[in-house]
Amino acid sequence: MKFEDMINTIQLGDCYELIKQIPDKSIDLVYTDVPYLYVQGGGGASDLGKRTAKKRITLMGSYDSHFENLINDETRRSEALRTAKQKAKENNEIVDLEAGFDLKILDELCRVMKHIYIYIWCSKLQILSLMEYFVKDRDCLFEIFTWHKTNPTPTHNNCYPPDTEYCFLFREKGTGMGGTMETLKKWYVSPTNTSDKKLYHHPTIKPLEVVKNHIINSTKENDIVLDCFCGSGTTCLAAKETGRRYIGMEIDKEYHKIAVNRLNGITADGQLSLFTDISQLGGSNGN
Repeated sequence: MKFEDMINTIQLGDCYELIKQIPDKSIDLVYTDVPYLYVQGGGGASDLGKRTAKKRITLMGSYDSHFENLINDETRRSEALRTAKQKAKENNEIVDLEAGFDLKILDELCRVMKHIYIYIWCSKLQILSLMEYFVKDRDCLFEIFTWHKTNPTPTHNNCYPPDTEYCFLFREKGTGMGGTMETLKKWYVSPTNTSDKKLYHHPTIKPLEVVKNHIINSTKENDIVLDCFCGSGTTCLAAKETGRRYIGMEIDKEYHKIAVNRLNGITADGQLSLFTDISQLGGSNGN
């Protein structure tokens, strides 16, 4: 497919392959919500923890019925991940498992950006790898944004609640930034996006207004925004509503369908959405 034909579309497929079709230095901004790693061990007790463990084991090239049984048993999920990691080492198939995704995609993202300018939502266990890659190795400037949820999921096992999510901006020195005092907020407070989750069936959907603010601050109208882990399409919708062009990539067929429909004003249940996503958010320019 020609690069021009990818613009203002959401592509179905593996972003590690799809991105090879994008020319060098053709993207103005990357905005993405990478697959999270929630805990160092098994990925948590929830259904999302099971999916996270499955993705990590699949990334190692080890997933089969044996691992299916292990990850369905919360007490044995860490065992499954350790076994898969050891198998990957023996086969010389080492990937950055602790990041929840293969860091090789970052090399490709840096290749396609005109200048390094990227927002990445991540879990706390991914912060070190990303800081080393962009700040230590590539000498980028960075900012940290936080979304504080007033109704987080209750926690167990002696740990703090998951009431804060992190978004990092990495950009080359010399790159500019626009925006207003309203859009330049660095922290946001709101309830979890339960309404958006119901509409678009995605467990980690981010507030549309936050994404729009970041895009406004870091691009001009008609710039191209790339999201290689598109999910339910929040980045692409934010780009569309702010007059930017976009390219989305999503490997899951169901989420791809939801994202495409969302851009056409249709919910995951096939209903016409009469309103755009709205999040009532308070913020600060705090440092």
